[in-house]
Amino acid sequence: MLLRIDRPMLLRNRKLGLAGSVLVVLGGLLAGVPPARDPLLRLPIFESVRPLTTPWVMVVFAGLSLLLLAWWRIGEQIRRGSGPDVKQLLTTMAYWSAPFLVTMPIFSRDVYSYLAQGTMTVLGIDAYQYGPAILGGPLSIDIPPIWQTTPAPYGPTFLSLAGDVTSITGESTWLGILGMRMLALAGLALIAMALPRIAQASGLDPSAALWLGLLNPLVLIHLVGDAHNDSLMLGLMMAGLALALEKRPAAGAVLIALGALVKAPAGLALLFIIPIWAGQMSMSAGRSSRWIRAGIGSFGIGGLTVVLTTAVAGTGYGWIGALDTPTLAHTWTSVTTDIGYWGGLAASGLGLATTDQVLAIVRFLGLAAAGLSCLALLRRYHRSGPVVGLGLGLAVVLALGPVVHPWYLLWAIIPLAASATSARIRRWVVVASVAMIVTVLPGGVQPTLAAFIGLALGMGVVFGTAWALRGRDRDAIVASAFALLRKVLQREPVAVDAQSADDPRGHRRYDGVVAERFARVDVRDVHLEERASQR
Repeated sequence: MLLRIDRPMLLRNRKLGLAGSVLVVLGGLLAGVPPARDPLLRLPIFESVRPLTTPWVMVVFAGLSLLLLAWWRIGEQIRRGSGPDVKQLLTTMAYWSAPFLVTMPIFSRDVYSYLAQGTMTVLGIDAYQYGPAILGGPLSIDIPPIWQTTPAPYGPTFLSLAGDVTSITGESTWLGILGMRMLALAGLALIAMALPRIAQASGLDPSAALWLGLLNPLVLIHLVGDAHNDSLMLGLMMAGLALALEKRPAAGAVLIALGALVKAPAGLALLFIIPIWAGQMSMSAGRSSRWIRAGIGSFGIGGLTVVLTTAVAGTGYGWIGALDTPTLAHTWTSVTTDIGYWGGLAASGLGLATTDQVLAIVRFLGLAAAGLSCLALLRRYHRSGPVVGLGLGLAVVLALGPVVHPWYLLWAIIPLAASATSARIRRWVVVASVAMIVTVLPGGVQPTLAAFIGLALGMGVVFGTAWALRGRDRDAIVASAFALLRKVLQREPVAVDAQSADDPRGHRRYDGVVAERFARVDVRDVHLEERASQR
């Protein structure tokens, strides 16, 4: 039997996480990646303090640490059976997300590329052939040089929606950011609806699924704060999986294909709904026959959706050739890129091959191994949980893929949060989430010693304080702190023995006047008391 929900603990953790979100946003004002023409940050006071890397990084990571602490404690409540229900978790998510809705991007500049590509789509410029530099003006100035001349790797679903946003917001960068954030929130709404439904179908507590997959700080800072289009991709993919599990696999295939037309990795889910669809067919047909029919249905409907959507959008199929655009950025988190790069340097030095040749070979081998691994996972999990197999498959794609950004981990985290009943898998998901939160610096600072000192100080203050207060009555500590604060701020009443105006012994010039030694006392707190003999 479930224990009663500990509401006071939930409220404390909700406030703790909200304080963390506020600190991340405040630190991100100067450590993040604001628009170049932001008038606020061009004020002399902000320009003078912005170079101070350590304090602003410290504020950001103090906030992230508070978020992690609050998130972990809510997870403990859920594991004990006294945690919040689905509605309360969604309310908590709203509290923690609120500060990120009105801020600039903090960890990534990708949203600026989205705005430029959306505008290009509206103007009829082929975003699969030209880079944002062709636009010029305020919408391209904030895009890093590496992406100025590169084509968009996103499908027509996203480019059409981005065009809808920029057709409303025009050249206003701030309004454009808010518009893209609305698209990200739409994706989160789809995730919030799908997670409990998939969890129930998988025999998992919906609250545990929401805690790990939606309330995760990675979601807050990267999908809400930085408005990544991965939110929309995952929302469509998860909604499609939920429909497939609810015996509507054809509709699910349509949504999954639309998700793949935001970002291609969602298309892997078309493979993993085949066993779901086959299991819902009549058992009179043989197993092989059901799988073949389900495969034709999944990929047939998915392919038809791609063709129709592309025809309606009018963008063409250039995104297929542009899928390698993200690989231009070498990220240290990609194992295959690291091996290929350093192996390429060694081969180049020996005159065996160029660095680019070795890098391309290693990346191809990594993707081939990931593909074979996905087929093996499909075979293993086709009965016990295809969504788990999908999550692990996407994790393998990330592990062996050519580029890995922190928010990419959510491709695997969210499906696994909804379906994995294994405590071991869920522990690894938590570890991966924390690792990517505490090792990635804000986008506006360089990985210097000063930045890492700020990171260590921010985390050290929060977790050091939490460790020092472990096992103590937190309510009593908070109450004592507020009592001390009230005592310091409270104005103490002072009793003054004043004479009445008609007392013959008094001097009329000083009747009822507070003595000079009380000049610093607020007279609103002075109580004039008559002598007992005059009462």
